[in-house]
Amino acid sequence: MQSKIDLFSQLLRELEAEIGTRDVNDLSLRALEKSIKYLKAKNVEDFCKQFETLMNIISQTEPKFGILIYNFENLNQYFKENVCSKEFNEKKWKRVALQGVKNILKTAREQKLALIENSEKLNLEGKTILIHDHSHTVQDVIVHNKKLGKNFKVVIAEQDYDKTHGNIERLHKAGIPFQVVPSYMLSHIHENVDILFFGALTLKDSMHFVMDPGTHSIISEFHVENIPAYMFIDTSKFSLWESKERGEIFIHKHLRQHHSKPIEYERIKYSHDRVPVKLFKKIITDEGVLNPGQLKELFEERYKASTKKNSS
Repeated sequence: MQSKIDLFSQLLRELEAEIGTRDVNDLSLRALEKSIKYLKAKNVEDFCKQFETLMNIISQTEPKFGILIYNFENLNQYFKENVCSKEFNEKKWKRVALQGVKNILKTAREQKLALIENSEKLNLEGKTILIHDHSHTVQDVIVHNKKLGKNFKVVIAEQDYDKTHGNIERLHKAGIPFQVVPSYMLSHIHENVDILFFGALTLKDSMHFVMDPGTHSIISEFHVENIPAYMFIDTSKFSLWESKERGEIFIHKHLRQHHSKPIEYERIKYSHDRVPVKLFKKIITDEGVLNPGQLKELFEERYKASTKKNSS
């Protein structure tokens, strides 16, 4: 029987594959907002205990979702200071708790807009951009720069059917010219691509991005050809804890049978790739356009602040 953590992990993995990390975060916060409105708790202490249980589940999912942990930890701190330590009636504590969720959602929107605004600094005129993952952040950046009047083309590296068609639909709707090339045939178009755009699930303390499967090979392939890759990531996605080697990657092992021979073998599937920061020329964040060295400095600064906060 699956535990609550396993079930929630599976749900998050499925949602992330379909709608992307940022939208999973938004959906989770809005679900919490509705839950608080209709929650039947004995009192404020009961609510705080239930939220503590939820926090425990979120912090142990496989893989870990940095943006969820970041926002829910901020909420947890807000609840401790403004809800759980007060003697409120139900109407009052719900109102204060809901305001906390609204504040987090507002900050997330502001970070998204800041990142998109920082993308305006990129010179995309006349360029051909290659995309592969289903990052809604990347899609938003491309559509925003198209609306600014910049002229560019996009090559979609074909992969998972739903993810590829999600990219196709968004670009078609925005009137952006594009072509689709299978991800295993990209060597034929090296000379036609100027820049690569990617998003990520999180950034680990090892200075690796956790990204869609297949991204490492594509980025490495174009790195050899000196074609730059750009990352688009909110700083709220940083994994501000000491991570295990594959702590942000779910590993699924199962036995398979050969289709025509009596051969049984183990098949291993990984939920994400790990890609070193050094393979990216620029990282566009809500804090600005950074190079790998600047990103490392910002991460270490946030990591120290988070460690100090959690130890106090």
